[in-house]
Amino acid sequence: MQNKEYVLIGNPLIHSISHEIHKRLFELSGISRNYNLRQLDPETFNEAVKDLASLAGFNVTIPYKQKIIPFLTTVDERASHYGAVNTVKCDGTGMHGYNTDVDGFLKALSQAEIQLTGNVLLCGAGGVARMMASEALDRGCSLVIATRTFSKASKCANDLLKHYPTANITPSTLNYLSGSFDLILNGTPCGMHPNVQDCPVPAAVARSAGAVFDAIYNPYETRLLARARAAGAKVQGGLTMLVWQAVAAHEIWEGSHFEKNDIEHICDEMRKLIKNDI
Repeated sequence: MQNKEYVLIGNPLIHSISHEIHKRLFELSGISRNYNLRQLDPETFNEAVKDLASLAGFNVTIPYKQKIIPFLTTVDERASHYGAVNTVKCDGTGMHGYNTDVDGFLKALSQAEIQLTGNVLLCGAGGVARMMASEALDRGCSLVIATRTFSKASKCANDLLKHYPTANITPSTLNYLSGSFDLILNGTPCGMHPNVQDCPVPAAVARSAGAVFDAIYNPYETRLLARARAAGAKVQGGLTMLVWQAVAAHEIWEGSHFEKNDIEHICDEMRKLIKNDI
């Protein structure tokens, strides 16, 4: 029998506010459910996954958005295309994977009036980065993928070229980036609390961008965003994405629907939590 508990799996989770978001969403929908954080160690991940099938569902964050896929009964078309799952629904037929990060990502860009177009720099090659890469390539963007090592960026580029054989994709390394971009997308944890002074790209690159989206939500404004904003760029952090992807997860799990004003209120509450470092 499935229990009514939901969890977030990942590592580390010490600064996660996901349980606060989901608590408020369950309250809004009038559904009594538990949502907890479950930090899984990489060494015991394969064994720990077996216990997840008894849950009602779970979310997945760094570093397991790709690693979870072989354990799932089904993966929806969109998540399969990205090669990344962040939401899983469990029922009597198994564990079923989805990607709701994209819902939050596109909502966040829209609210900041950031266009997914032109010459795009993508920092990272993990689950969220691959989702952002696919969305950019679907819209005809040229893409530079930069990671700490060239080999990792090159592998990500080659994987994407299998789906987008005519796309303009260039692998690079973060330390040697130069030039300007219409849009920078950060899918790395560089700059995340407590390492708030870190920035994934050289200062000159950050300051020359037309717009920047950073998937990090804690701090609310990363050093990357602060540099870009000071130079006049449109910027958006990851908090809006985090909340709206949670909304999409509830639609999958419980068939819930929410009013826009209620979700914006949750975003405001989460900003205060982050500001107070709770």
